[in-house]
Amino acid sequence: MGCLDEGHFNGELENELSIGLGEVGFDEERVAAIGDAVKLLLQGLGEDVNREGLRKTPLRVAKALLEGTRGYRQKVNEIVGDALFPEAGLDNNRIGHAGGAGGLVVVRDLDHFSYCESCLLPFQIKCHVGYVPSGKRVLGLSKLSRSIVHFYGFKLQLQEQLTRQIAETISPLLGGNVIVVVEASHTCMISRGIEKFGSSTSTIAVLGHFSTDRAARAAFLQSIPTPTYCEGQ
Repeated sequence: MGCLDEGHFNGELENELSIGLGEVGFDEERVAAIGDAVKLLLQGLGEDVNREGLRKTPLRVAKALLEGTRGYRQKVNEIVGDALFPEAGLDNNRIGHAGGAGGLVVVRDLDHFSYCESCLLPFQIKCHVGYVPSGKRVLGLSKLSRSIVHFYGFKLQLQEQLTRQIAETISPLLGGNVIVVVEASHTCMISRGIEKFGSSTSTIAVLGHFSTDRAARAAFLQSIPTPTYCEGQ
């Protein structure tokens, strides 16, 4: 097992801290603390942290983890911002009777990733969102993908929790009628335990009309790839 070389590591850290740190909002102290922890992890695995291939690994891992969990340093209200737009022609919140551009809105295939809070391994997600803009507002499509889904994905997560958080954030903005399906491929199911390649898990959260109106729920589910889902908690 290799020995810790604090002087060497601190020198590497000082030379490279400026690379991309300001862009994602993390600082030197956070990077150094996580880097030290990664070095201990590597030593626990029996590695020599001073060998050529691993010298910069603690720094790279620290930066990757901080970038991949930047949701902790953001606020969802600031992210949504001015992305709400008026929607004309709504008829008493009734699905399919908007008389204009209203009715069921479906946004499919919002791809992202997150880190599982139980094992810290990443999992890939594909999110599908449906809503009825009964609050007389619609949400800019890019905000669903680049903002709300990313905001919650950029944290340590459970898939069921992620699904519910996305739905509950969108719901009050758009009148309460929201359905969200998240499909995920978990690294832990491939790399450990059952080692099941090609498996996926789907979760669903339903709010407002979608929780009581089977026809509305069916209309949404028929518009997305057919998942085998469990109810989001």
